[in-house]
Amino acid sequence: MVLKNVYIVAAKRTPFGNFGGKLKDITATDLCAHAAKATLAAAKLDPTLVDSVQVGNVAPTSPDGAYIARHVLLKAGIPQDKPALTINRLCGSGFQSVVGGMQEILLGEADIALCGGAENMSQSPLAVYGHEARFGVGLGAGLNLQDTLWSALTDSYAKTPMGMTAENLADKHKITREECDAFGLRSQTRWAEAQAAGWFDAELAPLEVKAGRKTEEFAVDESPRVVDMAKMAKLKPVFKKDGVVTAGNASGISDGAGAVLLASEEAVKKHNLTPLARV
Repeated sequence: MVLKNVYIVAAKRTPFGNFGGKLKDITATDLCAHAAKATLAAAKLDPTLVDSVQVGNVAPTSPDGAYIARHVLLKAGIPQDKPALTINRLCGSGFQSVVGGMQEILLGEADIALCGGAENMSQSPLAVYGHEARFGVGLGAGLNLQDTLWSALTDSYAKTPMGMTAENLADKHKITREECDAFGLRSQTRWAEAQAAGWFDAELAPLEVKAGRKTEEFAVDESPRVVDMAKMAKLKPVFKKDGVVTAGNASGISDGAGAVLLASEEAVKKHNLTPLARV
């Protein structure tokens, strides 16, 4: 089989919000739809020309969560007869949507694919599971209310929290607390430098968010923070005594979405699209 060239022709993302921050009231579906529409606008492409939509989502957190890819497709103006697929490969879900879109193009199933990923961790439900309450609860019996976000961070098969996996890997590969703090600090520093230099401007799709009784434009990532090694060294390990994972060097709990538009070489030429990169 002769492989085709597949190109990224546009990509946009929302700014990322803190847990309980500026994006807490906007569903993952609407966040991804916003990024998708901005991506199509950046490519100057008629949405009706999109052949397929794939969206990565780990934890459905809104009433329409099961339909996220389908609803992103519809809200972006893509015809309802086009296929939509929601993908869960945990932290790689959004990236897997790009792999899937590329595969569809290589197989001749699509010429243009809209791919993306979205999470709103702030909206993770506090739940009472159906089998514990739906079929009757005795007088005086307590309900087992669970935080689905917290429980999802523990692999029930391995009975191991995600943070302990990091601690186990640190032990195995002899990664020190100081090295973890330095890595975390470097990430924050690089974000600050890139933000100051305007590197994110071309990829961001600002949106209106609630601010009391008014609305305001949300255009800068909310989660990064100014830190230094001295402050990070004072933070206590979260998962293990004398461990390496802290609130300062671990990835944050946040809300946001992104979208990428893929096109075959034929579609690039036919619709006068401008490639950003070849996949």
